[in-house]
Amino acid sequence: MLTQRPKFKLYDWCFAPLYEAQLRPLTDQLPAEKWSFDGRSDYGILRQYIIYTFEKLSGEQEQAEAHLKMNYIYEGIDNACFHTGLYDVNWQAIYFCCKRNPNPSGAPWAFASFCNSYNISYTGIPANAAAALRRADYFVNPSALIYNTHLQIAPQWNHILDDEKNYLRIPSALRALGKDVCRNVINGAIDKAKKRIDANYHTAVPQWYQGRIQLLVPLYLTNEVKPDLALVLSLSDDGSQYWGHTCLTTDMAYNNARLIAKPESFWLHP
Repeated sequence: MLTQRPKFKLYDWCFAPLYEAQLRPLTDQLPAEKWSFDGRSDYGILRQYIIYTFEKLSGEQEQAEAHLKMNYIYEGIDNACFHTGLYDVNWQAIYFCCKRNPNPSGAPWAFASFCNSYNISYTGIPANAAAALRRADYFVNPSALIYNTHLQIAPQWNHILDDEKNYLRIPSALRALGKDVCRNVINGAIDKAKKRIDANYHTAVPQWYQGRIQLLVPLYLTNEVKPDLALVLSLSDDGSQYWGHTCLTTDMAYNNARLIAKPESFWLHP
């Protein structure tokens, strides 16, 4: 299956500060949702969502036929925009709108405002061009969004335990007992995770990473109330098993999952 890799990064395409001052007015238009992690007010989740939504659209545009490319990212003479995939409280689409960057040595566009499907007409962007813009598409193969309970999970221990950056995500109290104990506890948590998925398929949450759908499952290592980590699963090339690539913090997992949709699972919250 072809993957959509970005042709442009957002900051190469557009001067877009995306500071709190730009993002707070946007959240006022949206249905209630938590866009910052606990203890922060920087709209970090929303910022990453916009950055990676653009990259996904850029990758889709690259593979689209010539006459359809403007349906992914619109670029006119003086204005440009793309569909954020978000909707306001009245279910009007929200667009990321730009104007031509006056700085010739910078990115070609500069962020202007977030507009809905009504007030975008005041930007000079044709209404029909905005209406034709597509949301980023993560659902080429919908079956990839559901965990196949008949398959086993093969953890990649060399990545989970031997890569120092990944190993340090494991709770320190568990690391203090050594890698053999960590492996045994994680194996036990994986077995429990499969039973949780059997009981509720929403337990496995899809994420988008490097051009493909993966699944996130919770690992309860030190308690049974809040997961310590999320195990990242990819279906093997022959479809016979899942590879457990690595473990993410729950903040990292939420960031990746939010690209597709607001996670409704009981365990994954910012």
